[in-house]
Amino acid sequence: MREFAFGTDQQFEELDQQLLDNQCHVYNGCILPECCTPKTARIGFEQNCNGHYILYIDKGICAETDNSDFKNFITNGEIRFICMDDMICFLRGLQPLFEANSFESEDIHHDIVDGQNSKEEACLGKTVEPTSDDPVYDPSKVKALKEEADVPKMVWPEEIAAPLKKKVFGQDNVIDEIANKIVINKMRKDKKLLVMALIGPTATGKSETAKSLADVLSNVYETPYGYIEIAGSEFVGEHTVHRFFGAPPGYIGFGNDTVLEPVRKNKKHVVVINEIEKADTKLLTGLMEAIDTGFLGMADNSKPIDLNECILFFTSNIPIDMDRYQKLSKFEKAEMCRDQFTKHCGRPEISGKIGNFIVFNALSDTATMDIVAKFVREELKNYELRLVRIDEGLMLDFLKHQTKYGARGIRDLVSDAIGEHLLRERRLESLRDKSVALKGTIGAIEFEIA
Repeated sequence: MREFAFGTDQQFEELDQQLLDNQCHVYNGCILPECCTPKTARIGFEQNCNGHYILYIDKGICAETDNSDFKNFITNGEIRFICMDDMICFLRGLQPLFEANSFESEDIHHDIVDGQNSKEEACLGKTVEPTSDDPVYDPSKVKALKEEADVPKMVWPEEIAAPLKKKVFGQDNVIDEIANKIVINKMRKDKKLLVMALIGPTATGKSETAKSLADVLSNVYETPYGYIEIAGSEFVGEHTVHRFFGAPPGYIGFGNDTVLEPVRKNKKHVVVINEIEKADTKLLTGLMEAIDTGFLGMADNSKPIDLNECILFFTSNIPIDMDRYQKLSKFEKAEMCRDQFTKHCGRPEISGKIGNFIVFNALSDTATMDIVAKFVREELKNYELRLVRIDEGLMLDFLKHQTKYGARGIRDLVSDAIGEHLLRERRLESLRDKSVALKGTIGAIEFEIA
C-alpha cells in the first residue's frame, strides 16, 4: 500500500486506464503502515459498472490509528470512491502513517519492480531513489494474479436452481436443466457464449426465468450480472436492425449506442431476445456469427462486442406436443424442437446452431396458485398492505379464470380485482400498513384486517 500512497500522477493515470479497460488488479505483499498487524497484505483495485472505484484489502488486519477513514477501510475490507481523484486523495492521505518507515530509505520496489538490478542493490544496502518513470508493479505478476482472480468461483447447479425456483413456479425440471448447463459451461477452461432457446406456451415463465437468473447469478458468483431484454418484434426492418449492430457511417444513428452496449462495460450479462421468430432476417444472420465466434460484429466499424461471458436466451411461443415430447429420447427431443423452430423461423441454419432447447410446461394448478399468491403480494405492496391469507374459494375463482395467456392474464386479473375493491370501498388510508386476508370472488373481493 505504501507504493500507492507515494504513487505519481503518471502511475495513477496508467492504473486508471487499465481499470477503464475492465481490468481488476490485485497485488500481493503490499507494505502496510507500522500501526498495522500484519505488516503486509493483498490489495486490489476495480471500477464497477456504475463507474465507481473500489479499493479492496484482505480482512483480519488490526490497525491502531486515529485515522478513522483508514480504520474503517481496514475493518470493512473495501472502500468506494466516486472518482479516481477521490481515491488518490485517500491513498496520499496515508503518507503520514508511513513516516516512521522513512519511505526514501527502504526498498520500495520489493515484489513490484520489474528488474533484477533493483533487488540486488537493495540486498547490498544501497538506497534506491524512486523516479517518475519507475513502475509501481510487475506486469508479469499482475498478469498471473489476474488469471488467478479470473478463475470463477465453483458453484453447483442446486445453488443456482434453489433460489430460482422461489421466483419461477411450476418449472422445476426446466430450472434444473438450465442450472446444469450454466455450471457445465462455467467449468470450461475457455469462455464460451452459452445459447439456449426457451420455447413453450406464452406466459409460462420464460422471460421471468431469464430476468431472475441475472440476480441469482450475481449472488452465487459474487459478481454483478447485467440483464438486457429485447423484443424480436422491434427489429423488423433494416433501420431497426441498426439499433442492434450500429448504423454504418453516413446513416442516421451512426455513433449511437446499440442495445448491447452495456456488455462492453460488464461482460457478464444475461441477454434475452423474446419472440425471436418475429425478428428481421438480418438480425438472425448477424447472430449466427456471434453464436459461432462469441463476438458480435458491428456495422458501425466499432470494436466487436465480446459475448463469451454472456448467457443468450431466445424465447418463442412455438407450440410443442408435450405428450409426444415426453416419450422421446434426449436427442429426439432436441431434434423435435429444432424442427419446430425451423418451421416457425424459416431459417434452418439458425436452428442448427442452437445447441440447447429448453421446453417450458403449461402451468399446473399448483403453479398457478403459487403465482396468484405472488402477484397478490406484489399488488398489495403497491398500496402498503401485507398478505396473510387467501381464502380457498377466492383461489378457486382465480383458477377458473385461467386463460391461454398464462401468468400474464393472471397478473391483470389480480391487479384489477384489488384496485377496484380499494376504489369501491374508499378506505385505503385506514388500511395502509395493515396485514389483510382476502376472500370473496374476483368481482367482489373482500378484505379482512388480520
